Amino acid sequence: MSLAVDLPIFYSISCFLLAFLYAYYLYKKEKIIKNKLLLRILFLLRFIVIFLISFLLLNPLIKSFEENTENPVVIIAQDISSSIKEKTSQFLIRISEEFPEFDVYAFSFSSDVELGFSEINNGTSTNFYKLFNEIKARFVNRNISAFIIATDGLYNEGENLLYHNIPYPVYPIALGDTNVKKDVKILRIQKNDIAFLGNRFPVEVSISMQEAINENITLSLLNDGKKLFSKQLTVRDNDDYRKIKILIEASDVGLQKYDVQLSSLIGEENIRNNNYTFYVDVVESRYNILILNGVSHPDLSAYKSVLESNKNYKLDIYREDEFIDNLDSYQLVVLFGVYDEKEKEIIKKLSSSSASLLVFQLSARDIDSELFPNIKFSMHEGIEKVAPAFNNNFTKFTLSSDFLDFISQAPPLDVFSGRYTLSDDCELVLYQKIGEYITDRPIMFFSDYNDRRIGYITAQGFWKWRIYDYLDSQTNDILDELFGKITQYLLIQEDKNRFRLDYENQIIEGDNVCFDAVLFNESFEMVTNKDIQMNITNQEGDQYRFDFSKYNNRYFLDIGVLDIGKYYFMTKVKGSSFKKEGFFEVQPIQLEQLYTVADHKLLLSLAERSGGQVFDIANIDQLVSKINSQDNYHKKIFLKEKILGLINIPWILLSLLLLIFFEWFIRKYNGLV
Repeated sequence: MSLAVDLPIFYSISCFLLAFLYAYYLYKKEKIIKNKLLLRILFLLRFIVIFLISFLLLNPLIKSFEENTENPVVIIAQDISSSIKEKTSQFLIRISEEFPEFDVYAFSFSSDVELGFSEINNGTSTNFYKLFNEIKARFVNRNISAFIIATDGLYNEGENLLYHNIPYPVYPIALGDTNVKKDVKILRIQKNDIAFLGNRFPVEVSISMQEAINENITLSLLNDGKKLFSKQLTVRDNDDYRKIKILIEASDVGLQKYDVQLSSLIGEENIRNNNYTFYVDVVESRYNILILNGVSHPDLSAYKSVLESNKNYKLDIYREDEFIDNLDSYQLVVLFGVYDEKEKEIIKKLSSSSASLLVFQLSARDIDSELFPNIKFSMHEGIEKVAPAFNNNFTKFTLSSDFLDFISQAPPLDVFSGRYTLSDDCELVLYQKIGEYITDRPIMFFSDYNDRRIGYITAQGFWKWRIYDYLDSQTNDILDELFGKITQYLLIQEDKNRFRLDYENQIIEGDNVCFDAVLFNESFEMVTNKDIQMNITNQEGDQYRFDFSKYNNRYFLDIGVLDIGKYYFMTKVKGSSFKKEGFFEVQPIQLEQLYTVADHKLLLSLAERSGGQVFDIANIDQLVSKINSQDNYHKKIFLKEKILGLINIPWILLSLLLLIFFEWFIRKYNGLV
């Protein structure tokens, strides 16, 4: 234990001198008390009180060290996924009582991790990676001596543990059956989420067939009970794997349910993995967007990546001298570096087309075209680097505060030096900013000319924004927002739907059922000035009512977890005629039924890499004995430093009060008060 003051020792000496001088001044001429011993006692009391008070104001600290002992830790984890057939809770409880010299912690896990053991194996998936991450977070800097995990080694979520370092020995208790049984199963389905009426779209079915050599099975695909495809397959060996490609014609509009089925084998025990259901949304049309490029540029790739991520856009890309099709089938035409003499024919076609336009790299050669008589540009020599400045009076659409913060620090853009003259129908989005001066020259603006929406982008270098955004936030949200809103605005004359609902048609058992909704006013600005209500009906006819919550400028509804089955909904915006109807289906998860043969090879590798050993239920006593007999598992002794302010010690303050009271009593008794 030691006493310390953060201030220099001069302050402590000053406290001593202050107390001495104050007490000396108070009692040096005292005439009433004749007893010199009593006078010296009063002097000493006043000196101690003043010194303690002034010294405590320096906030002195008492430093001490406390010795703590930490027992080694044993962790026992129970796999409770549905692929585990053994009841493991009772013998794991017994094991946990066999380590008297250890701190024992019990967990159960499947897709999530919980404290304690469970008597029911009902987990819908297995995630080892989440389990080990939970242990790492809970027991940081703890002395983990052994990690016992009772599992069959099968996992279907998370990363492979063999790629990660585990700093403590793992002792798996191997469960399950390693014998390969007769089984055919659908491993996965690859398909598009959306298809277009009259088109044929591909579906790829991956099938695994085990211990069924020379047997025949039938693969079928049905749409609402109607068989669209059937094929007989002969199993070629005892571990056969196939990929079957099927082309389906989208003949009906709306959300279509498709069932893939495999006929079962004689003696096949697990038939739950023989069926798979998926949905495809068949729409009548989508936005057709044409990109005509005269030059190759990374800005084009940046813009194209935004469009390709939107399932409602169909994108065609041509060089300007290669395009020969009709422009009437496109709702938006994007011009990128199209300004040579040979493009006059394209410009003439565009002049007579009603499609909206978006022009990148706008220069004087573009403006000479008959497409843009409302714009004039006097071009100077050279290229300038400019920063963007947002026009606060822009009203066509809104941009987020994140975007506005981003452009204040984004890399500069390149523009042609010159001066613009714009007509009154043009509205600027971004100005050119040079240093701290915001010019009247545009980086981006729109015009409504002859009932046609046209967007103009005069700058280059947006690809640098995409890289900078990713380095800063690991996303491309900023450029996606800008280009996405530009494109949506130019297409909005085709989209009159002011109430939109976003949801998943296929929800896995145990997941929350959620809906997102957006409501637009007549100017197509997102608003939340009305309430939205949803009625849900299950297959038994029971109805439930829910109200959407408002969050920023959107609506959100989280219903929670629903039972397996098909549900129908009707959503209505109160005080309006807007409504949406549809359905969704909660399906049982199939991950635990895909693979039922225990993977003890994984357990052996895990134990070997971590310095542990694999045991089975029959030799649990050997596991307990091995852990208890390890002589390198010792208690950890460490010193913990404790710092306490002297002013916070109660008996110090109490002593100070007693000294003051004692001095006051003597002075009172002798008539000095």
